[in-house]
Order: sequence, then C-alpha cells, then structure tokens
Amino acid sequence: MLLGVALHAALSFVPFPWPVRDTERSDLLVLIIGAVHGFRMPLFFLLSGYFTMLVFSRRGLASLLEQRFTRIFLPLVIATLTIVPLDTAIEGHALRTNRRDPALVAMLSGDEAAVRQRLASPGAADRKDAFWGLTPLAWATMRGDPGIVAAVLDSGGDPSERDGGGNTPLHHAAYFGRDASARLLIDRGADSTATNTVGRLPAAMMSLPADLVSELAPLFDMHPVGVDEVLAGRERLGALLLTGPNPEGTLGGPLDRATLAWSAILSAEWLRVHVGSWSLHLVQTNVFHHLWFLWFLCWLVAAFAFLAATGLLPTGRHRWWLVAVSCVPQLVMGMSMTAGYGPDTSFGILPRPHVLAFYACFYFFGIATFAAEGLDTRLGRHWKLLLPTAVALFVVGIATMHDRLLASVLQPAYAWAMSLGLIGLFTRFCSRPSPLVSWLADASYWMYLVHPPLVMLAQMIVRSWPMPADLKFLVVMALVTPVLLLSYRYGVRHTAIGSLLNGPRGVAQHRTRPAR
Repeated sequence: MLLGVALHAALSFVPFPWPVRDTERSDLLVLIIGAVHGFRMPLFFLLSGYFTMLVFSRRGLASLLEQRFTRIFLPLVIATLTIVPLDTAIEGHALRTNRRDPALVAMLSGDEAAVRQRLASPGAADRKDAFWGLTPLAWATMRGDPGIVAAVLDSGGDPSERDGGGNTPLHHAAYFGRDASARLLIDRGADSTATNTVGRLPAAMMSLPADLVSELAPLFDMHPVGVDEVLAGRERLGALLLTGPNPEGTLGGPLDRATLAWSAILSAEWLRVHVGSWSLHLVQTNVFHHLWFLWFLCWLVAAFAFLAATGLLPTGRHRWWLVAVSCVPQLVMGMSMTAGYGPDTSFGILPRPHVLAFYACFYFFGIATFAAEGLDTRLGRHWKLLLPTAVALFVVGIATMHDRLLASVLQPAYAWAMSLGLIGLFTRFCSRPSPLVSWLADASYWMYLVHPPLVMLAQMIVRSWPMPADLKFLVVMALVTPVLLLSYRYGVRHTAIGSLLNGPRGVAQHRTRPAR
C-alpha cells in the first residue's frame, strides 16, 4: 500500500499521462516506477490469498465472507462515492493549471499562422519537447487539425519520423482517429506500412480501446475527445489503412496479432451501456481509479467461495504450476501503442479477463501455500538467491520488453522472484511481533485509500520549483506522509472507519501484543 503512494507521487516527474505534470523530469523515477509496478500487486494478491485461506481455516466460509464484505466491499463502495469524485475534481484543476511548453501551446491552439512563425527558424520542426519527447508534427497529428499538420510539414516536418516507441505520426493519427490528418500525411509521403518497436502498423492502433483515447486526451493537454468521435474517425480511416496483403494492420507476429484481437474483443461496442447521452463501457470505462484492486479481490473471493462450497479448493500439491501458468495471460499484456513493463491495469466494472487471470495465479498460489504449509511456511526461504535474481530479471526485462515472447516469461519471473524474495527477507528480519509495524500496516490501508488527492495537491505545490525532480519527489512524500499518518492516528484509528477497515481495536491490539 505504501509503495502505491510512492508510485503515484512519482508519476508527475515521468512521461506518463498523469494529471499533474512537473517542469522537471526524472529518468531514475521511470525505472523505479517500473520496478515497483512489476511486483507490487502480484505480491499483494499472493499475501491476500494466503490470509484468505488462514481466515477460512480458522473461522469458516461464512465468517470469511462477512469479513471480506466489511473490510473490502464496503470500503470500496464508500471510497468510490467519495474519494474518486474528489480525485476527479482535483485532476480537472491540475490539468487546467499545468504549465505548458510554449511550442506545444501553439501546436494545440489551432493558430496556423502562429505555428508557421514559431517553426520558421532552422531545425524547429524537429525539436522535441523536453518532457514528453515528441516533435511538433506528433503533437499536431494528435491534435487533428490538418491545417496545423500542413504547417509543420511545410516547415520541414518529416512524415516518416519516429518517437521513442517507433511510432510514426500516422500511428498517432490512427490511434486518435484523426482521419483528415492521416490522409494529409499519406499524401505527403507517410508510409502506412511502417512498423513501431513491437511491429505494429498504423492501422493496428485502431484496435486499441477508444475509451482510453478519450481519457488520455486531456492528460496530453488536448481538447476532450469523445469516444464516438474517435470511433467515427477510425471507421473513415479503415478504407485508407486496412488494405493490402496484411489487412489485420500488424506485422508483429502471432502474439501481437492475438493481443490486438483480444483488445478489439474487450473494446466491443456491445459491452457499452447507453443511458441517454451518457455511456459506460463495462470493461474500458474507468470507474474505480486506484481502487481497482479491491474490486478484483471481490471477484477472487467469490471464486474462492465457489471452490470452497464445491470442495474444490487447492491442496497445494501442484501449486508451482501457477508460476508457469501466469505467463499465459502475460502474452496479451501491453494494450497500448507500444510495449510497457509490468501487468496491464483494469478499472472497469468487468475486469479484463487476462489481468484478473494473471493476479489469480498469485492469489491462488497464496491459498495453496497455506493449504500445504499453514503458518509454518518456508516460502521465500531462498531470498538471498531470489532477490539478486529478481534484479537481474528486471534489468534484462527492461532491455527486452519490446519482445513479447521474452516479456511473457521475464516479467512474470521478476514478479515471482521479487515477491517470494521479499517475503523471505521480511520473514528473516521482521518475524518478531511489533506494535509499531502492525500499527503502520493498519494505517497503510487508510493511507492508500485517500492518498491521490493529497498527492496531486503536493505535486501542484512543487511542480514549478527550480530543483531536480528526484528531490521534488522526496518533498512530495515528506508533505503527504505525515498528513496521512496523523489523519489515521487522530481521525480514523479509534472511529467506526478504523473498525470498518481493520476490525475492532481490541482484536487488533490482542493480535499485535508481543508474546511474553
């Protein structure tokens, strides 16, 4: 939970679509975010499965379901109705007040004359912005104004240029459904068969979720783009791009073809619910934000209850097969323009099945481990070997993350090695009962539930400060952490909210009292 707070605190300093964008960028934090994201939630679900089985073995199924309803489902509902709207309101303020690169302001303003004037100096059309690393042509294409695109091309923009992921302006046009810009690019010599680093043609971008495009547009300082607008533009682009010997729109091989096909299935319009002018896609629409993991736990607990009621709970005998099985859902991870590190996210009412399956491997491994070994488990006992192995796997995994076959093995392997290694490390050095550690563990649940608004406010305070990004990240953590700890200590711990999240205080105190 606490690593989740740190992860979100770091997002304003890296080229990631986050509401608050700092004036400084940190490449170190990019690596730290990847390292944390690669193992944090797999470890969480592994531990959750282990303790699910512990509660079941001691109290039975009815008591387990009652506890999970109180500790997971109710906090999810309450936080979704309170914290998420506050989070959304602060996001809107952050987006309106972000400091923008003057060159990008011109690209996104629609002022063709201003763009031509700004790009009149030699090399201006090839100059990338400092934060995102994108050229004026990439920004103009995403904005979708063909007049601005023409102005950039006339000023020396290269229609075949590539960004860090190997995407050409035509890839961006297809992703955002900018059909007029795409036609102009092709007329000016853009290659519709150019592939990015994972082998995808521009047409392949049209298989990616339109709801995600609509959500990302404001985070890239663009005007809001409706889902219907994206889909209509892509439909018009279909006749232009989906031609030739490879109509699927990808040269990425069978694995990437499977990923795109799976993405298209999960983005299908029959999964969209319409209520007047309002619509909600059951899979793609972001409903739960940072609380998605609680919703996943609800699904997994329901699966556990079904297995318990039918006598099919795992015994632990063959649990290590789950390590290999976790590579299967990883095969279709990466439903973005290029490859990324770590598992996909899923914020919708219906979880993305491959993401749920991936975390289910860790959850049921925890269940099977308790079934086989109980409280005397030696899980992670080889931590001295596992942790260095995890570091090596991360380094190699980052270097090869564009290779989908290697990623499907290396990234889950990192998650398992890091999770088991950390369990072993903490078992070795933190096995004695500690009231302080137990109190911090209880506090961390509350801290994670409510942290996003505070994190964004702190990020907005420091975003224009003239100091290195890494130092500003530490300032953000120093501002947020005491507020979260004090709010739990004086406003939550001894209240009904504290009992809802962590149980009655008397039970917790008995649990954490050191043996005498």
